[in-house]
Amino acid sequence: MTSIFRKPQWRPGRRCFPIASAWVLALLAVQAWSIDLAGAQSASKAYRIAAGDRIGVTVFGQPDLSGEATVDQSGNIRLPMVGDVSAVNLTLAELEGSIAQALTPGYVRNPTVTARIAEYSPIYVLGLVRTPGLYPYREGLSVLGAIARAGGIGVSDGQQGAMLGALLQAEERIRLLEVSHVALLAKRARLTALQNGDERIDFPDMSGIAVDPARIAQIRDSEQLAFTAERQAVLQETGALEKQLPRLEAEIASLNQQAELERKQRGLNRELITDYEQLAKSGLARKSTYIEVRREEARIDGAIGRLESEALKAELSIGDVQFKIAELRNTYQRRVSSDLRDTERSLLELTVSLPAARRARAAYARQAGLLTAEQASQAAITVIRAKGTTNIKYEAAVDFPLQPGDIVQIGSLFPMAPEMTADPPGISGEKAAEGETPSKGADARSTARIN
Repeated sequence: MTSIFRKPQWRPGRRCFPIASAWVLALLAVQAWSIDLAGAQSASKAYRIAAGDRIGVTVFGQPDLSGEATVDQSGNIRLPMVGDVSAVNLTLAELEGSIAQALTPGYVRNPTVTARIAEYSPIYVLGLVRTPGLYPYREGLSVLGAIARAGGIGVSDGQQGAMLGALLQAEERIRLLEVSHVALLAKRARLTALQNGDERIDFPDMSGIAVDPARIAQIRDSEQLAFTAERQAVLQETGALEKQLPRLEAEIASLNQQAELERKQRGLNRELITDYEQLAKSGLARKSTYIEVRREEARIDGAIGRLESEALKAELSIGDVQFKIAELRNTYQRRVSSDLRDTERSLLELTVSLPAARRARAAYARQAGLLTAEQASQAAITVIRAKGTTNIKYEAAVDFPLQPGDIVQIGSLFPMAPEMTADPPGISGEKAAEGETPSKGADARSTARIN
């Protein structure tokens, strides 16, 4: 009998191996496949069912009772005839026992039940990935695999266009705010000069503001024209009123002079009346002449009263003109002061809105900058995992092992200011109390809990 371990014949151009070596290699391959299969089956058996998993149930000899069902949010699966069976947080072996126990009374005698995971609850990949969305889970899936399924770190064409649009809008807003800053500074200088009665505007230095010098010069020229027009308008109005004062004063002086002449005339007329009264006593004067003299006295008294009244009216007119001048100046000053307060308030608001706009622009620029490979590698990775009725947030590495239903967030979903920092990592109290140990390569520092 020829031994199978005989030395093979060598032929030119042909490579030969001992038959025993081929058998050994085949045996090792079968053993490795068996080990992998046993490991996968063991991992599947140890897996605890979660909401969203699709479970395949087979009852031997009972095709009507077999099928697939999805674990609902209450943690149950619905089976024919049996109804709802609790499945969440159970292993497949425990679920098989629960289903067999539910079938025993009145349905199947000594049922043989087999349960398997037909489809795991999907994972969600969000944030700075090219195709964010929902993806099926496979055993052994890590964060890196989830990122690969989502097209890698980056943004989609639509997201990139939205980011660039937001960045351009932020740039435009900053330009408008800076131009408004220049306009408000020039306006404040004009109003201050008007309030102080200056003949020229003392504009502040605006060379440090990122606005086109030609635009700054245009704003200053516009304010200078407004300053000249307003100053000339108020001077013309007050000048027109002030011109009435000398005329009224001259009219008062003329009326007073006429009144003085009338008073002198009344004095002479009284002397004449005295003489007529003496002549009348001696019978030498006629009565009609005496009456004319007395009538002249009355006319003179009336003229004096009229002149004094007109002089008083002229003095009142002077008071009215002076009041109008004062009111005009006060109204002008109140308007200038009110405009100055509004301008100061607007400048104060700019001290808040302009830095905020710059931070927003920097945030949008930073988000758009994550498209580069160097900065994309620095994107924060967060895994949100359901545990009971709460969610636990993990700061994860690319080799963090995922579980069905996990939410993987790459980077920030919303733009943040550069100086804004994340909360310091740390293990949550509940997780530390449970003594849960993270898998190798995972950063299991829970930063927060979300209810």
